Amino acid sequence: MGSLLSAISGQFAKMLILGTMFPVIILSALNILLIAPLLPQTAFLPGLVQKIAVGEEKWPAVIFTLVVLVLTGLLYDLNIPIIRVYEGYPWQNTFIGHGLGYLQKLRLRKAQNLAGQLLEQPSDPDLDACQTTLNVFLGTELPDTEEWILPTRLGNVIRCFERYSSLAYGMDAIVFWPRLVAKIDSGFASTIDEAKTAFDFMLNLSFLSALTCLAAIGIGLAIPVPIEWHFFFPWLWRAGFFFFLSVVFYNLAINRALAWGVQVRAAFDLYRLDLLTALGYQQKPLSYQEERALWFKLSSQILYPDQRIDPLPYNGGPTRVIPYPTDITLTVRRALLKQEPNLWIPVQIGLTNPDTRQVVSLFVIDALPDGYAYVPDSATASSGGLAVRRLAPLELFLGPIAPGGVLTITYAIRPAATQGK
Repeated sequence: MGSLLSAISGQFAKMLILGTMFPVIILSALNILLIAPLLPQTAFLPGLVQKIAVGEEKWPAVIFTLVVLVLTGLLYDLNIPIIRVYEGYPWQNTFIGHGLGYLQKLRLRKAQNLAGQLLEQPSDPDLDACQTTLNVFLGTELPDTEEWILPTRLGNVIRCFERYSSLAYGMDAIVFWPRLVAKIDSGFASTIDEAKTAFDFMLNLSFLSALTCLAAIGIGLAIPVPIEWHFFFPWLWRAGFFFFLSVVFYNLAINRALAWGVQVRAAFDLYRLDLLTALGYQQKPLSYQEERALWFKLSSQILYPDQRIDPLPYNGGPTRVIPYPTDITLTVRRALLKQEPNLWIPVQIGLTNPDTRQVVSLFVIDALPDGYAYVPDSATASSGGLAVRRLAPLELFLGPIAPGGVLTITYAIRPAATQGK
């Protein structure tokens, strides 16, 4: 996310310096001060740095700068793998991964059970506040179902805002985020960059501290010394210090990930309809259910372009169908029948369910011809229930449709000038 956005907002240099170079400089300084004096080969480094600081040595300063730049570039290129390690992807199927994942699932179950209990309680200001806090926790700290749980808290925080677009709008974040980035204003993109930069700063400090901790332990064990406390203590307290720093910065990275997630959610909220237009589609969803069905259909088209999927029309036809489940595609046939003596024109819509699953319910939104109005109480369905939800445009709620079944809707329109006669 960061690389794409920084190209738009012009913040690449700022992201690289603040998010990656500063952690390298900070940990390099700590290593020179704390680790280097304990090794005969590097004990000269603190004195050399002091000479560089007062301008007595030039070439070592150049070499030190080159080392920092190389480490910065390497750390920047490893940004995504490092994040995935902290999320738990590479080791989630190990013994430790299963154990930590189970603990995260217990957190989710406990939170969901508590949310259910609060819903059953009578309204009370204190309970309402608790429920709001719990809902925020479930929306930002843990995924919606156990199948999406990761072993680490950071992984679940990031998974939550990765899942947001799918839960809220039916948009696959992996499919649409690279395309959405192109529609984000540079001013808003810079706010996302800043949140990601703060996250990278904390996570890189945690990662480099953990590496230093492991290096301190490894070097301490590798040096042949008598097994006595005073020989190991200098390495142990330094390893403990860097381990402490790693944990502190990890928790700060979680806090920054929450702020980053707020910005990513807002990007989908604000720019998704601009993305729809940029993809060439002129139709605008008229309801929440229609929008979810529309984005789900587009996700399938983009993910599986070689499959036989009926493409979404660029200009919406007169009849829109929003089934549940939304991944079922119905065949629609619409016809205007012969005008009757009372000037009524029957409209017939045939819906066929080619899927092996049942359509539980569906919305049908039908655009009436200009100058015509719906005849009240004229809508009928060949099976199931029917309810008129809205008149302009006409919106009907129906269902169910059995697998392979056909549902026929009939209603009448008449010239608007005769409405009420």
